[in-house]
Amino acid sequence: MLLYSKTIQSFTTKIKKKAHQIMKEEMGLDVRRSRFVWRGYLYPLHFVVFEDPQKLGQFNASAYQIGLHKKLMYLAKDEVIENILRHELAHFYTFLLYGKQFSSLQPHGKEFQDVCKRFYWGRNVSLAYSNLEEENLNAREDQEFEKIKTKIKKLLALSSSDNPHEAEMATIKANNLLLEHNLKNLSLDIEEENEEVVVLSVYQSPKSNPMTNALYDILQYFYVQPVINRNNKGVHLDVVGSRLNTSLALEVSQFIQEEFLRLWLKTKSEKPHLKGLRAKNSYFLGLGKGFSAKLKENKKTIKAKVSSKELIILEKKLLSQVHMAFPRLSRQKGSSGTYHPDALSLGQRHGKEINFRTNSQSKETTISKPLELSFFK
Repeated sequence: MLLYSKTIQSFTTKIKKKAHQIMKEEMGLDVRRSRFVWRGYLYPLHFVVFEDPQKLGQFNASAYQIGLHKKLMYLAKDEVIENILRHELAHFYTFLLYGKQFSSLQPHGKEFQDVCKRFYWGRNVSLAYSNLEEENLNAREDQEFEKIKTKIKKLLALSSSDNPHEAEMATIKANNLLLEHNLKNLSLDIEEENEEVVVLSVYQSPKSNPMTNALYDILQYFYVQPVINRNNKGVHLDVVGSRLNTSLALEVSQFIQEEFLRLWLKTKSEKPHLKGLRAKNSYFLGLGKGFSAKLKENKKTIKAKVSSKELIILEKKLLSQVHMAFPRLSRQKGSSGTYHPDALSLGQRHGKEINFRTNSQSKETTISKPLELSFFK
């Protein structure tokens, strides 16, 4: 989970400056504004802040990215931060030396230790995390966040009830609760707002496919902005928004992936002429279109209950969150390519009938009530 805010931006500016100093003075690298030279090639290097229950720093080779835990902003001395930066830069340098072999190396094995020795970095760098995790990672749960999330999840479970009245009331309550939470946290002066923005990865694949596009379309109805990113490991779909909204979007994404596959296997067994990757992709594309059409229709009902001023503020708020996390975002999506007409048509029909089942429910459960998660974009 990556985090963004004005405070965090100040912190990343600070650690970027310190990292560049270490790279120049201790590693002997030619450092430019956002890149550095190594063996005649320019390499990018990005700095981010994250939350994770098990680590204080991380190096992401596929994104050329070094991350520091949010706790370090408040609890760590400058010397500690500098040593963690050296630790992650050592991982980066190991990656430069060993390339494709990097992923198969032991994280803190001989190769990593040799890099630390090369730059005369001692155990306070190679073992930077030995005591800090105990002291700095006693993260206290956000009680309000957990309470609201639990309520919404219980209501969504009830929205799959066979009792039409109970399902309808539960859906309305879930919609209203999430809407109230988002409106409650609105700031009329968006420019001065310092709320944290969360970026969470919800789906990954070697290349863009109909599942990527379907999730992109569907998740826009859950108060988040999906973003498709490409790196040397393939394509991953992130969502940008508040902590609660991104957390719920992750659960919706996991449900959609499982449900699409379940429906495809069932349809394929009933329609033997549907076979091959083209038919599967077309069916997934249809499911996404059908499900999105349902959400788009239900969006009108929710909009009728909220003032246009509040909706405009919510939309502006999300746009500002996206700009903070991805200031140079290009709004592009993958193309669908050719498709199988029958599979596409069946998918669209089935997509309008998808039922929401929580993780606690059996995968064999059949629910007659269609999904009514009518959150608006």
